[in-house]
Amino acid sequence: MGDAPHWRIYAVRYGELPGRPAGDVLKGADPHEQPFDMDYFVWALVSEGRTVVVDTGFGRESARRRGRIFRREPADGLRQVGIDAGAVEDVVITHLHYDHVGNFACFPAARFHLQDDEMGYATGRHMLDEGQSHSF
Repeated sequence: MGDAPHWRIYAVRYGELPGRPAGDVLKGADPHEQPFDMDYFVWALVSEGRTVVVDTGFGRESARRRGRIFRREPADGLRQVGIDAGAVEDVVITHLHYDHVGNFACFPAARFHLQDDEMGYATGRHMLDEGQSHSF
């Protein structure tokens, strides 16, 4: 077997939501759980000659509307670890919740990867239900 590529993985924190009760953030959470802090990240996987970004985060306006603290533009955080968002060729979107999909314009060279089933769910009849569509 040949040598497998070595990957560096970066967690780039761009926002936060401090001290919220679990029921305010997580659907079906036990209302008796203690408040907790929530951080928001985009991820970058970097090997020789290849960078893959996982999720693109939300923007300043989305943070304002949802009462989140916005620390930095995700693309600025990527730049701090040596990644030019404009040159990234592959972006994996894990799912279509608001905190995973924004800032697409920052990745003009990227091919976006998303599971067909996720696209079908996010554009299907379930989005008519406010409880299901809230995170989208």
